[in-house]
Amino acid sequence: MSANRLPDETRISQVHLRIADLERALGFYQELLGFRAIKKAAKHAVLGATEQGPGLIVLTEDKHVCPRPSHATGLYHFAIRYPARSDLAQALVRLAKGDYPIQGASDHIVSEAIYLSDPDHNGVELYVDRPRSQWTWREGQIAMSTEALDLDDLLATIEGQSETEGPPIATDIGHVHLHVADLTKAERFYGEFLGLAVTQRSYPGALFLSAGGYHHHVAVNTWAGRTAPPPNSVGLVSYRLEVPVAEVLYCLRHRAPLHGYEAELETAEEGADLLKIRDPNGNWLEIEAARTAQPIGAG
Repeated sequence: MSANRLPDETRISQVHLRIADLERALGFYQELLGFRAIKKAAKHAVLGATEQGPGLIVLTEDKHVCPRPSHATGLYHFAIRYPARSDLAQALVRLAKGDYPIQGASDHIVSEAIYLSDPDHNGVELYVDRPRSQWTWREGQIAMSTEALDLDDLLATIEGQSETEGPPIATDIGHVHLHVADLTKAERFYGEFLGLAVTQRSYPGALFLSAGGYHHHVAVNTWAGRTAPPPNSVGLVSYRLEVPVAEVLYCLRHRAPLHGYEAELETAEEGADLLKIRDPNGNWLEIEAARTAQPIGAG
């Protein structure tokens, strides 16, 4: 890892959402989108593409939760990434058969995306990347746009195929997009401190950042204003980055107080370390080492 840059293999691995009704949410994520329950309790569930994991979406019910105001910082959307266009087309068919409304469908040049909200009005993007060989970079910035998605062309990829039960095993969380109060503070946190590189800054009021030359792992925008939501509102509890080198956790833990960020090191599932850092808008960013991560001092 170069100085202050996250390793190329860094990726978003999980999102944790606070919701009002677990069974209602499972009707969307499990029955409609086809995700499988890895763990399920009375008010908590962990979902993945398969029952064996990994856990991609964590849902926690809070009966005292309140709606997040529309003009407030927090989650804009999290993005479920499918490995193939046909997988995205299958998801679109399931939404149509379930009579579930979508809010948009866009061709971003680097990807094709469908936008909707879950029953708690958390933003969800379903997308598939175009091959990296088709991406265009100019002076360190990736070419992106927002054009209408050709749904007929997308659906043509599954002509004659039977409907699938859910997402394939390679489905993951591709990125998160957040409403933030201040772009300068966000760039300082995600870029200067965390070590993501800015990949696109031409969208008014927005920044896109990534590791390893991806189009973006994190996007931030100021489109919803500067007001923080109530602490018990529906929405993002935490979002998680997975890194390939365990030493990253310890470097960031020691650097966090020097930059004025709150950080905690916890023990996660299976005894692995989990670093939690409070981002500038009060959300917890979690950082975990991949199971195949190099231990400290290796290499």
